Amino acid sequence: TTTLVIRWVLNATAQEAAAPGLDASYEKVSLKLCYAPVSQVERGWRKKNDDLHKDKTCSKAIATQKYTSLGNSTVWRITKDVPGAVYFVRAYVLNSNGTQVAYGQTRNLITIEPISGRHASIDVAAAIFSAFSVGSLIFFLALENMRGKRSSGSK
Repeated sequence: TTTLVIRWVLNATAQEAAAPGLDASYEKVSLKLCYAPVSQVERGWRKKNDDLHKDKTCSKAIATQKYTSLGNSTVWRITKDVPGAVYFVRAYVLNSNGTQVAYGQTRNLITIEPISGRHASIDVAAAIFSAFSVGSLIFFLALENMRGKRSSGSK
């Protein structure tokens, strides 16, 4: 199994520039796996939308954690149902009402390779059954042909 270690912390420079206590309303951090722009091309079901309720970029939830100004981390096991694509991780900050009030994201991209689910044994079995079906077809056609000649010869 493959895991992804995610660490997040409030950007101290941004906090100092905005105002001390900026994070007073922050309650939780929701981590999500998001499709990178290269994985959104010609895939409308993955498109970015500025209305976060309609945004389809970040459809895979990773974890939700309590906010602390010191940050936190999580280890996420990448499951088999995650499609192969290029991703980044986004952290949404939620207030006590569950409203998204801030976000941040990774700069590095993560590539997840898809699993085809096909093994050599499946390919071999398919070849054997295909050969058997063709052989059976030829055998039964020949048998019908011989029966047809016998019945027409006996009349």
